[in-house]
Amino acid sequence: MSLYNALPTLCPVHGPPKNRQNCRHCNAAYMRGYMRTARRKRPARAILDRARHRARKNGVSFALSGKDILVPKNCPVLGIPLVIGGPRSNASPSLDRINPYKGYAVGNVRVISDRANRLKGGRSLSEIEALSRKARPNQRADYKAIAIYMEREALLIDVKRKALLGGSASPWIVIADFLEHKFRTFFD
Repeated sequence: MSLYNALPTLCPVHGPPKNRQNCRHCNAAYMRGYMRTARRKRPARAILDRARHRARKNGVSFALSGKDILVPKNCPVLGIPLVIGGPRSNASPSLDRINPYKGYAVGNVRVISDRANRLKGGRSLSEIEALSRKARPNQRADYKAIAIYMEREALLIDVKRKALLGGSASPWIVIADFLEHKFRTFFD
């Protein structure tokens, strides 16, 4: 258990938050503990709520529900284990918009590590490939992994487009479902 999860949520006046009805500090301490537990038990919900807030704040379209967010055990870009419920770190789950110019929509989001998402940013594949050659030596491997991830996602988008054009009997549908499953479980 990390220190972050072990810290008790205490009221500065009463200690354990047992007087929630009459003390705003007790209520705030209780809610901090409740929200910490909720983020750890239901990480997809926490990710969804933060994305909805960012979409409103930045004027970006938002069309996701809780079932659209799947949190893998490992980052599908860097392969590192995702740490759920702790303070923000490089290994925290983060919602990536595959195409940063589109909003939060089904098929345009994937949960990856915070580090991978920050390194990717709003860059294009050519910019990421250039960084994989010119960045500091300790970052080149990460940028290369991000370039591979972006190529995989571009391939998946192309296959899904062909599946839509081919109708319900198209073999592209089977290929798209297979690739989607493999990309979601790439490092698991």
